[in-house]
Amino acid sequence: MKPRILYHGSNKKISILKPRQPSLDLKENSMKAIFATSNKNLAIAMGLTAQKGTESFGSRDKLMINFVKGYPKMKYVYLHYLKFKDFKLNRGEEYISTKEVKPYKIKKYKVPELTHLWRKSNKKELKEFLKNRDRWKTPKK
Repeated sequence: MKPRILYHGSNKKISILKPRQPSLDLKENSMKAIFATSNKNLAIAMGLTAQKGTESFGSRDKLMINFVKGYPKMKYVYLHYLKFKDFKLNRGEEYISTKEVKPYKIKKYKVPELTHLWRKSNKKELKEFLKNRDRWKTPKK
């Protein structure tokens, strides 16, 4: 079943989302696009990663952003609500648009209330991250 709403998380309020090239050089993210998801919490969590001086990866077994360098220090994360019709499926719950998109709604979340979506990595995870850094790192926005 197609989702009716998609989400894009960011550390700032954006009135017009423009296609951008993710900083990670991964095949599945090699295009200039707007990346969105049908998973609201994932979008919020991705907004937490968009901070200078941090490195992070997503947990395989549950929705959790693991920070191996730094942690979210911003005050707010913004969730941009997007119309599904402007996107096409890329992979999994990830959708892309190669054209500018205007969110129809933007909601602001206080970062201290989002601790259920992130944590500092333990030593075992840090070791695996460092061994497979390019596969695990989340893209910067």
